[in-house]
Amino acid sequence: MSQTNNTPTEQQLKMWRVLDEIDKDPGIGRLTLTQQEALVEKFFSKEVQAQRLERIRKRKQALELELAHVIAMERQLAQSFNQ
Repeated sequence: MSQTNNTPTEQQLKMWRVLDEIDKDPGIGRLTLTQQEALVEKFFSKEVQAQRLERIRKRKQALELELAHVIAMERQLAQSFNQ
């Protein structure tokens, strides 16, 4: 029965160290503290929130319109089924 050598090579260890360093902060990467704060401030700014709210309201309106159409189709089918 032969045994395989599972000991990592020096090249594999080096690669894993690099990957571990990258994975320390996967959400933000290698941004400076100032860059991180600017991104967070931009994400939570009133202007960005207002834009997000407008997109959500438009989507809600479209979904409500689609729901009204589906309800009308349901009523028609129910009426034709009951006749």
